[in-house]
Amino acid sequence: MKRLLFLLAFITVTATAQDIEPVQEEYVSGLPASVYYMMPSFADGIVYFYNRVPAQGKLNICAVDHSLRFLDKNGQELQADENQGVSKVKIDTVWFIRSGDYYYRLYPLTADSGLAVMREVKIRGDAKEGAYGMVSQTGAIREINKIYGDGVSVDINKNKKVQYEIIDEVYLYKGVAVAPFNKKNLKKIFPAAKASIDEYFSSHKTLPYTIDKAMVLVSEWSK
Repeated sequence: MKRLLFLLAFITVTATAQDIEPVQEEYVSGLPASVYYMMPSFADGIVYFYNRVPAQGKLNICAVDHSLRFLDKNGQELQADENQGVSKVKIDTVWFIRSGDYYYRLYPLTADSGLAVMREVKIRGDAKEGAYGMVSQTGAIREINKIYGDGVSVDINKNKKVQYEIIDEVYLYKGVAVAPFNKKNLKKIFPAAKASIDEYFSSHKTLPYTIDKAMVLVSEWSK
């Protein structure tokens, strides 16, 4: 009887497992969506500018070309044509600073300072000559049919996967200014911890290069 119950249970579990379809990761422009975008999905957000009122919408940021993306009323993805006037962006609960040509994801340690990560996705695809797609009627946004990497453009309308490399670089930030992650800037941003910072460097030559380890270390100096 026990053997019969075991076999029935085994058959039930096996059938259930076979009925479960594996989750297929979504690809965008030949890249996993988790790589192509800095956020898991488009979410409510606010864009803050230096010289105009904030704008709201369903936002995300492309990690390949560091362009701000948003969805129009029809759910179509569009790109902001001008990113230089952006100071910071909040998507869901995550903050980003725009500095130079890049968006930096913030990891706050105090009210106005902490660590930031600049993600760079290097594309290893087939080089295609060309430029971005047609400009929309507004003149402020454009639809994208190519992405750029290492100075070449890659046609994203082809259903093929491309090779890529992800580089996450840790920085410091203060307000909306980004600075290299080094001893000098640590002492500038966290002056009360100068002695502790000097003590750390007396026995360590380098700083952690991953955000998790860097947060553990710097959080002690930000108190």
